[in-house]
Amino acid sequence: MQTASARDFVVLVAPQEREAVARRLGSLGNIRPLEGTESLLLSVPENRGSGQEVWREALDTVRAEGMVQPVLLDEEGEPHYPTGDITVRFPGVPDDDELQRFAAAHGLRLLRRNRFAPQQAVFQPLDASRTYLPDLIRTIEQASNAKAAWANTRSCYTRAGS
Repeated sequence: MQTASARDFVVLVAPQEREAVARRLGSLGNIRPLEGTESLLLSVPENRGSGQEVWREALDTVRAEGMVQPVLLDEEGEPHYPTGDITVRFPGVPDDDELQRFAAAHGLRLLRRNRFAPQQAVFQPLDASRTYLPDLIRTIEQASNAKAAWANTRSCYTRAGS
């Protein structure tokens, strides 16, 4: 179970737009490169508003040049950084037509099937720059033809013990 951060956001933007977008986002909070990726990490002050309000404000600032998604926090508060893609697990193994109908019904583009788990497929929102992933995932999880859905993320781990 992951919850959306109200203060930290991943900004996915083309390399040639990164500097200009980072300058504009600086008015909202602290912006820095997200280590190990080509993305940016926006951290906003607590008095900035609710998570979705801040998301919309950041989205308006980024404009069509990129995508903004909240950092997802796991049960222990550890951050996970959305890539923009989502994975859906179906009750059975869907055929190609079922996947296409599912994608169309939810405003998604099918990227690929999971070759190791044939009941899973990876999708991307058609309007990725205007889709709030936590809401989309909630909607998909409530669909009768989906068993589970989650955002694909990048995560940082540390080695325990020594």
